[in-house]
Amino acid sequence: MMGNYAGGMGGVGWVLMGLLSVTLIVAIVWMVVGMVTQPRQESAPAATPESRIDTPADILKRRLARGEIDTATYEELSSTIDKVR
Repeated sequence: MMGNYAGGMGGVGWVLMGLLSVTLIVAIVWMVVGMVTQPRQESAPAATPESRIDTPADILKRRLARGEIDTATYEELSSTIDKVR
């Protein structure tokens, strides 16, 4: 009975230990690859003249250009905006 350890790990234990090791290695490789190939997010753009707040007249011009309003409505609203200023 030499070399037979009571309560030792049998054949199934070695197979499970091998599967656990392989699973752990695959998980680590998967995480590293995911971190390396992850798409970079752009930082917030700096304040530029293009990002300024639009005036009511700018919004009105854009609505006319898109065809949301007709010329008569544009002229009416434009004169109303001019009176308010």
